[in-house]
Order: sequence, then C-alpha cells, then structure tokens
Amino acid sequence: MIAAVAQRRAVGDWRGACAAADVDVCLRLDSVRRYYGSAIADQLLGVLRELSPDLLRWHLPRRGHGSGDLLAGLLVPLADLTDGVRRLTLAAATPQFALDAGQRVVLVLLGGRDDGVTRSVLAAVRLRYPERFGLVGHRMLWSADAAPKLAGLCDATPAEREIASLQDAGCVVEAWHAAGFEVLLPESPRRVRWLAALPIRIPGLADRVRLALPGADAAVVRSGVGALVLSGLNSGAVVVRVAGDRDSERELRREPERESESLGLPIVPNAVWTRVLDADLLRFGYLGAHELHPLIAPALLADRQPAAPGTDEWLYREVPFIAGPCELDGGPALWIDCGTDRHRIAFRDNAWHILDHAANAGREALLSRLGGPTNPCQQALNYLVSGRHVIELAEALLAHGRTADVRDLLQTHAGTRAALSRVRLPDGGTVAEALNTYAATTIRHRMILADATRPRPSDPDRLPARKGVAARTHR
Repeated sequence: MIAAVAQRRAVGDWRGACAAADVDVCLRLDSVRRYYGSAIADQLLGVLRELSPDLLRWHLPRRGHGSGDLLAGLLVPLADLTDGVRRLTLAAATPQFALDAGQRVVLVLLGGRDDGVTRSVLAAVRLRYPERFGLVGHRMLWSADAAPKLAGLCDATPAEREIASLQDAGCVVEAWHAAGFEVLLPESPRRVRWLAALPIRIPGLADRVRLALPGADAAVVRSGVGALVLSGLNSGAVVVRVAGDRDSERELRREPERESESLGLPIVPNAVWTRVLDADLLRFGYLGAHELHPLIAPALLADRQPAAPGTDEWLYREVPFIAGPCELDGGPALWIDCGTDRHRIAFRDNAWHILDHAANAGREALLSRLGGPTNPCQQALNYLVSGRHVIELAEALLAHGRTADVRDLLQTHAGTRAALSRVRLPDGGTVAEALNTYAATTIRHRMILADATRPRPSDPDRLPARKGVAARTHR
C-alpha cells in the first residue's frame, strides 16, 4: 500500500493515492468552488495534494489488542479551511460500515451544505471527545511535506533522554520533577501505576499545551480510564494531579469532588502529549529500522535511510524463534535462534530443511513423543511445514481488504489448483467465505456512500469477540 501511494503521489495523483490507501474521498471540488468560492476550494486542493493517506492511516487511533484494527466511530479533524467569513473542516471518519469493508477511511467536509453522504457518515461515528484525536495543527502526522517535523517531537537532548530513561525505570515522580513539574501523587496504587505507564512526553509539555490551548490555565489529559489534570499553566509552576478513576464506581462515590475537578476543562489533544510511538518501539527494539514508514524514517534516522521490508519478512515474521531472513541462493532461508547459536532453515526441492542443527534427530523425535521439549529448529520447521505462516498472513490481509494480495499469496504458496473453499482460516471459516463476506460489506459500503441506503446503528464501544481466535503459544 505504501509503495502504491508513493507512486501515485509522485505524479500528483492525489485521488489515486487515496484509492490505493483505501481512503474514500466524499467531496467534490467543483461543488466546493461553486458554493464556497475559489479561496476555500484552492485551500482544500492544496491540503489534498499535501495529504499522504497512508501516513494518515499510520497515525489513526487503533485498538490495543488483536490485530490493531482502527477504532470505529471516530471523527478526526485534519485541517481548517476559511476565507475569513466561512469555515470548513476536512476530517477523516472511521464509521463501522467502512471498517467492515476492509478497514477503509472516509474523508468528509464538515461545516458546509448538508448532503446524504456526510449525514450518513456522521450518523455512524462517535463524537465523544473528538478534540482528543484532532490533528489540526499537527500536519506532520498526515502531511508528506511536514513529516520531517516529527524529529522535533522526539527526545534529542541529553536532558530529554534522561527524563525518558526515568520514565522507563518507573521513577515517575523524578521524571516529572526533572522537567520542572510539581506532582501530587494519588493515594490509589492503581492510579499510580496508570501514571507510571502513561506514554506521555514530559519535556516541553507545558509549552505545547499553552500553544494548543491558548489562555487556558488548566487542562486535562485523558487516556483509557484515567485523566491527568495540569493546572497553573499561566503561572510559573505547573501542578500535575491524577483525576478520579472512572473505572471504579466505588471510588467515584467516595471522591466525587476530585472527578468533578477534571470535568469542564479543555482536553489536551493526543498529538500534543503522546510520545512518538515509532521512536519508542525503535528504541526498545520492538520495531526494526526498515519497518518504519518511508516518510517517518528520515525524521527518526538522520544518518541512514533503511530499505523497505520485503514480502518474505511479512510472510515469516510469526515463525517461532526466528531471527530474520538470511542470504542464501536457491530459495527462501531463515535464521533461527536455537539456544545460544543461530541455525538456518531453507526451502529446497519443495520442502523445508534444517541445515545447521546437528543433533540426533531420532533421539529428539523420541523425546518429543514422550512429551519432552522440541528444539527450536524443529519447532520452526513444524510451523513452516504446516503452512500456518501462509494462513495467518492471508487472514491479516483479508482483515484489511487486500483480496488481490491474498489470491497471489495462495497461488504462490498453495498452488494454482488450491480451492479457496478448502483453505480454512484460524477463526473456522474458509478463504472463500471471507471473500464473499468482504464483497457483501464492500457493496453495502458503496451504497451508503452513494446515499442509496442508511448505515445500521451499532455500538462503537463494544469490542469484537475474541472467542474462536487461535492462541499463539510458541512465543
């Protein structure tokens, strides 16, 4: 998707870039020019040409469990358009009917003439704390031109890195004091743990909040079930205090005044206080440099430009004990962490083979039959022989509507004669059934955007059921 978007943006095709990123543009430039004038239309066209839809998708809020699906029912403002009299807002919406059609995103124009498409989209989104997710004024999170400014949101100086290390060590009070804040710790241990785990960038926080909320002397940071109140923004010392925990009704009844203090305060947008997730994952080793978005990598890696991940890496990334692909002629090969050593597994003559593990195969087979542990090389081999890596990648691609990629993947690794109705997914269905369901949801999605039908009411707060999802026990 990223490569396809980059190819279309290079020739100035912003509509093709949005189509490649599964972003539906529900607006007409000629209608905007007719009803609101050329000034707003030109601003809108400039924003759309600057928009990198894959970068926007990269930074949209997602669920914290499962496959990381986009949060349903959100309305994320991107840019304000004004001619001095009228004001419109370009926003990205994630209605449930669009996510059901392959995690699609819908671009709408707010504040203008009422039309059926915008009305249908707004009827299906949740307007709870929309200011939390707004990206107005944070173009580096969706604009290709402003993406290098992400470097300014990372810890660059030794003092900033020292504060981050204190946060990593759980020394939350010391971290806040080092940044010049006064902290009032809550009495509840649960709230202390919430504060310690909050992914907040402390250095420069007060200045960023003052810039985002000019004139506000107090503001609240909301994350999950907790809230953090910043008071004294207009004075010299800023006081930080954890507000009431909405997750415990008993504590709310016992301390109602503390929760009421956080109500009615302006909410700090997430883009103002959160740490750059890519930088933290890179720092902890959970994300490789080559896995960064091509627009984000130059901002975080000033000394080098990593190559894009290959298809084989996405295919084999769930193999147990994998250390990465290795260079070997004749077919795919993988490095496996086998104890203190690294061994190779290669695909030769239409079968997977262990190349470097020299243990007694008969003894290890007997040990496995008796219930003993299997060596890492054999576990990785069994995983690859079962074809589970292909099925899991196909399931992930289907969840994001990449049907053409799924067909190519199965034809390459399961053969052209493989019947899609016989390829079963971990959830119990087949690939053919998943393709039919995706086709039906896509048709319904297009009908809603064409104002031919109305979206069904849904509960965006309800999490999808996890029953039936195969457990991954090899980690």
